Amino acid sequence: MSENGKDRHPFRFLFKFALVVGFLALITKVVASKKEEYYGITESEARMKFESKLGPRIGEDKATEIADQVIPKLKDKGIIVADPVEDDADTTEEADDSADDDDAGEDEE
Repeated sequence: MSENGKDRHPFRFLFKFALVVGFLALITKVVASKKEEYYGITESEARMKFESKLGPRIGEDKATEIADQVIPKLKDKGIIVADPVEDDADTTEEADDSADDDDAGEDEE
């Protein structure tokens, strides 16, 4: 025994340190795989995934509220993409507006 009553156990410290590092690596890997699930999917797919996972646990209304808060943040970060239907609707409206402008010019002549 040492003078202060404590024995030094370097292998015990190394073992505990290795466990902590391994645990942190596991958590990092799980978080990265969860993020990877959402990369590149559309807003509606992400919303359905959130609601299907959270709905049974906390209720459909709460799951919808949480999805309404989380989805815009993921969209801003570029993790999820906008629905292609919304994008098509925007471009279709712009095309209709320009077609209406062209039609108006023909009527004046």
